[in-house]
Amino acid sequence: MEKQKRNTKTKQMVLDTLLNEPVTARCHSDIVQQLDGKIDRVTVYRILQGFCDDGLTHKITDDTGKTYYALCRDCSAGHHDDDHIHFRCVNCDTVSCIKAPQQMPRLPRGYRASGMSCFISGYCPNCLPPERNKRPKSAGAKVKLTGRKK
Repeated sequence: MEKQKRNTKTKQMVLDTLLNEPVTARCHSDIVQQLDGKIDRVTVYRILQGFCDDGLTHKITDDTGKTYYALCRDCSAGHHDDDHIHFRCVNCDTVSCIKAPQQMPRLPRGYRASGMSCFISGYCPNCLPPERNKRPKSAGAKVKLTGRKK
């Protein structure tokens, strides 16, 4: 028989920080900072690990090695189904879960996939720099094409 886990005030506080931005992943230090000293960092880490074990959150490691936590959609304890794109904005440093179809690449003989992780860095819609003109036009420059003489 599986032991029933109880919800505590501290677990609810950590969960509330994740629920504030349900499509954005949050790193441990951001969560600790948002809680403003109400829960120590080790307890926050343990709570986040417990959420991962219970299928409530999943972990994402970015291209710099930093770990983020995001709410799961259709996961359960022991089974994570979070094979979707994670996007980190290089300007504001937010990490978002992007629901987009992904195809598992064809693997060589002898390999068997158990999951896939896709992490993309770039600019989010809020930070996207304005588009520059594709090519500046040269003032008065003309190009004459000539054929080869026989």
